[in-house]
Parts: sequence; C-alpha cells; structure tokens
Amino acid sequence: MVFQATSLSDLDSEILDNLPLDIRDKIIAGEIDKLPDNILDTVPDSISSRIPPSLIEAANSNPTLTLILVIAGTIGVIGFGYGVMKSGFKSAFFFGAVAIAAWTYYALL
Repeated sequence: MVFQATSLSDLDSEILDNLPLDIRDKIIAGEIDKLPDNILDTVPDSISSRIPPSLIEAANSNPTLTLILVIAGTIGVIGFGYGVMKSGFKSAFFFGAVAIAAWTYYALL
C-alpha cells in the first residue's frame, strides 16, 4: 500500500523544496491546508503529478458560494420578469382608460 499524504506537511521534502518560499513557510506554520491552483502551475509537471488532488484547492471548491449565486440570480430573473409584467399591466390599464374615454367622447357627440 502506497502512503498518500493527507496534509501538506506530509508531502515529500522534494515536493516542498520546489514550492515557493512563502508557500513553504505557510505550510510549515500550518496557515494553509490546500495548495492554490496558481502555485501548482509554477511547479514542474513531474512534481505536481505526485501531489494528491485532495490537497489542491480547486476554483469551484465552494459549493455554498455557488448555491448563493444561483439563488441570487434566480431571484433577480424573477424580479425582472415581475417588473416587466407590472409595467405592462400599468400601460394596458392606462391605454385602456384612454380608449374608454375616447369611445365615450365619440359616443356622446
């Protein structure tokens, strides 16, 4: 069975030596628990292929933010549709009142 790192501090020293100094210091201090994608791009392919995917922070790794954005977008579309319909009804009632007034004026003459 192959040992797979479960935290960044468990990575091989060869991998840690190829990381930028500020990232390495943050790993040693325990400030970060996943590698940002942009750091992974700076590491050679032979090294980056040995880092487990669970230790890499993906850009879409926050499902709560995604859910909030979907809900906000849905509410925005519903609000837009409601505003358009409300404006359309106001216009219809106004021009209906103008039409009734015009027919009444025409009928009385």
